[in-house]
Amino acid sequence: MAAPPVAAATSIPLGSMGKWFDPLWRDYENALKGQKEVINSMQAGTYIAIKDLDSIQVLVDRLEIEMDSLMQTADFALREEDAVKFGIEEIKKKLGIFVKSIEDLGEYADKCSRDIRRARTVVLQRIIKNSSN
Repeated sequence: MAAPPVAAATSIPLGSMGKWFDPLWRDYENALKGQKEVINSMQAGTYIAIKDLDSIQVLVDRLEIEMDSLMQTADFALREEDAVKFGIEEIKKKLGIFVKSIEDLGEYADKCSRDIRRARTVVLQRIIKNSSN
């Protein structure tokens, strides 16, 4: 019959220990949630950056195709004297497309830069928010 008093005596320190442990546990849980939020923001930003880089790669590939086309037209014009006029006209046409590709690439690079800065700001704000909690 000694067990019930012993059990009662040991439950008192554990109860007070639980009251001390609960806020500590809650603080760790809140910190973990904050870190998870930051990581999710970083993951979203990284995903956007990767997609933007893929789009830039497509634009660069298109630019490379246009450059090759210009070079072939120039080679053709150099080989055939009679075709120089035709070659120059073709170069002028393709040069317009080439310039447009460069402008598109520049605009997209600017957009990506803005997106990356925006994502970086969001991540920093969440880090600051979670560090102040």
